[in-house]
Amino acid sequence: MKRKYVRSVVFMLAFALSIQGLLFAGGQKEAKKAEKKEIKIGASVSLSGGLARFGNMVKNGYELWADKVNSKGGIKVGDKKLPVKIIYYDDQSDNQTSAKLTEKLITQDKVDFLLGPFGSGSTFATTAIAEKYNILTIATLANASKIYARGFKNVFAVLSPGSWIFYSFIDMLSNVSPRPEKLAIITPNDLFPVTVAKGAKAYAEKKGFKVVYYEEYSKGVQDLSSTILKIKKSGAEVLMGSGYLGEAILTVRQLKEQRVKLKAIAFTTGPELLDFQKNLGKEANGIFGVSWWMPQMKYSDPVFGSASDYAALYKEKFGEGLTYQAAAASQGGLLLQMAIEKAGSLDTDAVRKALKSYRGTTFWGPTEFNEKGENIAGGTVTFQIQDGKKVTVWPKAAANGSVIYPMQ
Repeated sequence: MKRKYVRSVVFMLAFALSIQGLLFAGGQKEAKKAEKKEIKIGASVSLSGGLARFGNMVKNGYELWADKVNSKGGIKVGDKKLPVKIIYYDDQSDNQTSAKLTEKLITQDKVDFLLGPFGSGSTFATTAIAEKYNILTIATLANASKIYARGFKNVFAVLSPGSWIFYSFIDMLSNVSPRPEKLAIITPNDLFPVTVAKGAKAYAEKKGFKVVYYEEYSKGVQDLSSTILKIKKSGAEVLMGSGYLGEAILTVRQLKEQRVKLKAIAFTTGPELLDFQKNLGKEANGIFGVSWWMPQMKYSDPVFGSASDYAALYKEKFGEGLTYQAAAASQGGLLLQMAIEKAGSLDTDAVRKALKSYRGTTFWGPTEFNEKGENIAGGTVTFQIQDGKKVTVWPKAAANGSVIYPMQ
């Protein structure tokens, strides 16, 4: 009986000590949180390699947001403000490198949140790592549907679904006179461009157009002459290309070489960049582009002011060359900032809840997330290069000029 009593006392003491240890560890954890001096955010971005042009635009957008928020003392978390520190790594335009660097940001650098890389391919890889560690990613430049179809809870998009990007251009075609009937669509066989091309095909057919030619060519192609010949033979009146800058320039040059006359030509990437006009000169006139954001848009917020205010701020810091990629990156930081402030915490679950409930408009435009984390608000605008200047022509509510159609 005595031994039983002693064992009982020992057990009770051990249990009490273990509870005390847990309370102490919990107290230490809370104390550590209370002592936090900054918010660490990770970003694996293409600063070199084939996507470096866009990766550096994304970095510029992140920097502009971080500078803006830190100039005001940081992000308000509860009753105090914490400055933002963004830790960058160069993924060298490689998806697997981006994934490895994301894991490093989480496990070694101990970041609180992630701002996404450039492109859907790399974001598809990095968000799988983030989900594994329960870290939120604001996917600033990735809207391929494949990313959001996996049931992940920790990824939120800035851009609306990639399949929508040509919608405003197709809507414009529905309203020009004479309305064209036959369309051609070409795309490199890469995740995002194919998503765009398939979305454009489905929407164009829904709107009553006939897609007479559709092709997925090899990514990085150096010659599209056979494709151009097939477009010419198809009788297409309008061409949409969802490739990258080099392919857009190549397409315009080879269309001219083969004397293909089209009523309208539009690209997802190229016309918004200075190099497009530098390389093509007068041949760039009349070409259409589609963009998720333009400085002429009539949106604003308390942090950046209006879209034109944001453009002026960017020019002051980085000079010419602002595109929607930089603006989307800044919007990603702003969305994270607003969610942290609403949550009053850096806790992943609390910030996620704040993001999911967000319905609002910033300098970027409207944002609303569906259950997958896609932004189902907003859409693109269509612009046209007219006498060397980018003029927003559709929708009419955002336009600062008129459509020139057919191309001259």
